[in-house]
Amino acid sequence: MTSEKLFQFVDTAHAASLQRGLSTHVKCIDDPGFKPRYMCGMDAAYEGDTAFVSASVWDAVNKEIAETVTIVNAVSNKYVPGFLGFREGPLLVKIAEKIRQKPDVFLIDGQGVAHPRRFGLACHVGLALDRPTIGVAKSRLYGKSDDSKILDPEGEVIGRILTAQNRKFYVSVGHRISLETASDLVEKSLVNGHPSPVRQAHLESNRAKQGGSD
Repeated sequence: MTSEKLFQFVDTAHAASLQRGLSTHVKCIDDPGFKPRYMCGMDAAYEGDTAFVSASVWDAVNKEIAETVTIVNAVSNKYVPGFLGFREGPLLVKIAEKIRQKPDVFLIDGQGVAHPRRFGLACHVGLALDRPTIGVAKSRLYGKSDDSKILDPEGEVIGRILTAQNRKFYVSVGHRISLETASDLVEKSLVNGHPSPVRQAHLESNRAKQGGSD
């Protein structure tokens, strides 16, 4: 499926059907020999119909940001709860193409399979890029909490809850990674109570927004 069709938003009924269909293509297992070093956090801030999108590549060996890229782009779709992938996904795919240091895994500020139709923003981006991708959300969209697990109505584990300095992060698979590995990588990226790659992308996108608002 082309990227254009992957993110085509006609109406919520069509989008929900597309999400359910695409969710069957999400792989919740690690690639063979998967040992990631470069972890790319991605986030976007908005001012009306303008998006300020940032990607920050974190070197897990040296524990430092290796590269940060920011773009400013018009937004084509309005925000509809549960369908963020159609609004923000194309922007994240676009900025991913501008990164020089090829990331081994992407950390998306949003949901992965911990989503009513098992297809949140991180899945959308993961499938579009065909790269290992993790959803790292600041709130729970779907399912119920059971200690450190997120369970769907049938009791299946669809995510993990990481707690750092009284902050909670809701981790779920985006694509081409296991939940165990995803949780482990996010935990290892924590610096001062935040997943460093996502935190840096968040700060950069908001900095660009503030600059653009002057």
